[in-house]
Amino acid sequence: MSKVLPRCILSTIYDLVAVARRSRETEGSSRRRKRNVEQQPRAPKKKKTSPAVTIIVVLAVMAITWAVLLKEDDKVPSGKIAPAIIGALDQVYLGCTVFWFNQGSHLLCDQSIADKLHDSKKGGISVTVTNSLRKEFSAIGKHNEDRMIFRVDSNGEIYIKAKECETNIDQVNISELNLEELEAECKPK
Repeated sequence: MSKVLPRCILSTIYDLVAVARRSRETEGSSRRRKRNVEQQPRAPKKKKTSPAVTIIVVLAVMAITWAVLLKEDDKVPSGKIAPAIIGALDQVYLGCTVFWFNQGSHLLCDQSIADKLHDSKKGGISVTVTNSLRKEFSAIGKHNEDRMIFRVDSNGEIYIKAKECETNIDQVNISELNLEELEAECKPK
């Protein structure tokens, strides 16, 4: 038997060896590849910013956004003012009720007591006591930047004034209050 490999097998082996030799010559060993490869310029390192700088930038953006939003809306929304005025009137009425219970219903719950119960300087809501007697108690509340006027009576009922008419707040949706509609519906007696 001859020990000669068939010609097609020999040519295939020869081709594989040639391809392997060619790739090794062009690419070189992994060590040579590292030396011969042109070093690409590295990206410059980014300078890290201080957390304090980041916080200051975020606060500045928030302040600018808040200022822009306030400038766009000159009018304070009545859906937010009305509940605040009602809360202030409730606070004064309940405070006067406690005052009359502790001190006596014959005493007056006047403006000085109302000022102690509700600080008019906060929130822009002023509460004015119009009648300080227990049986005829009445106080008016309004916001400095809106024309809505609310009134609380001696029973603790709160009304909104629209022209010469008063409407109990239990009959209207406070969050969607439209003073112009109430004034249009008002028919003075």
